[in-house]
Amino acid sequence: MNTMENVWPFLLIIFSCYLLKYACDTFEQSASYLGRKFPPGVKGATVNAVGSSMPEMCVVIATLFWFGDPSLVMVALGVTAGSAIFNGCVIPALSIIMAKDEDGTAVKSIKLTKRVLIRDVFWVLTAEFALIIFLGFNHFSLWMAVVLNIIYLFYAVHLYIDSKREQEGDDEEQYEYEEINDRGVFLNLITFNFNTLFFSNRPFTLVSSLVVLILAIAIISGSSYLLVEGVLGSASVLGVPEFFAGLIFGSAASSVPDLMLSLKDAQKGEYEDAVANPLASNTFDTTIAFALPLLVWFLINGIDSLPLVQDDSLTLLRWSIVGITGGVAASLIFNYKKVTKNVAYFLLTMFVVWAGVMYVMIG
Repeated sequence: MNTMENVWPFLLIIFSCYLLKYACDTFEQSASYLGRKFPPGVKGATVNAVGSSMPEMCVVIATLFWFGDPSLVMVALGVTAGSAIFNGCVIPALSIIMAKDEDGTAVKSIKLTKRVLIRDVFWVLTAEFALIIFLGFNHFSLWMAVVLNIIYLFYAVHLYIDSKREQEGDDEEQYEYEEINDRGVFLNLITFNFNTLFFSNRPFTLVSSLVVLILAIAIISGSSYLLVEGVLGSASVLGVPEFFAGLIFGSAASSVPDLMLSLKDAQKGEYEDAVANPLASNTFDTTIAFALPLLVWFLINGIDSLPLVQDDSLTLLRWSIVGITGGVAASLIFNYKKVTKNVAYFLLTMFVVWAGVMYVMIG
């Protein structure tokens, strides 16, 4: 291979990061309007989760429907699993390190709500336990996909009940149009600011929000296709399994929307959202994002299972997902009153060690 052929897959991954970042901003803007009448808990479990986890879902869709090779679902699994660990370690860590108060002043520590942490940790661990048990079989079956989707439904119901309890006695939250600044025609075009380009940045209507949503989904889908191409190419260049490339490069790229959303919250002093967003996203990733496209694929093709090749790397991945999530949960819950930068450095160290061990085991 010449130099350009070696570099090209990584350029594709970087380019897909760029596309996903701005396309997900636009997706969330329009989806927020469509979900404006949802209770906050249900909105968070649907609109917000879908917005930040759309890349992971589209990667699964791309491997099953666009590439037409069911064996590539292992690459999608690598992206989904790696994203769960990246979300659990890196995003909360960077949110803590870059946190500011409402006045924009950097803070040395943040405070979280223990009850909310325990709720989100319970559901993400439930989803991950179910996934690792299912991955221990020789086949991933239709009924497993159904169970994972049902787990997320229960999580959404729990969020709904919590949100109704918290809303008692409070005024109903009003929808506010989330404007994306007009950057000029060219910049609006390359940052997918479709509402400004086509509807003069007016508050959404049903028609304009649907048009913007469909365009955003098209960009996210195409970006996910490029991401899978980049992951497969990077595996060839580095001489590592495609599964590992998805685990590291694909997961980091697909987690860009989650990362940007949490950093924005942390710098606005909204620490609860900054940490809760990646945990809720992980629950969505390991259930709906992975299992719903599989369920549809099973039904369309009239089959009820896909073979899974059992080896040491898959076993290590299965248990490392829960182990890392448990470590993150303990670090945050035991220090919820004062989460310092030392906790953040510990989370980053866990991620680096995990990536190194996975490289040795899989590479």
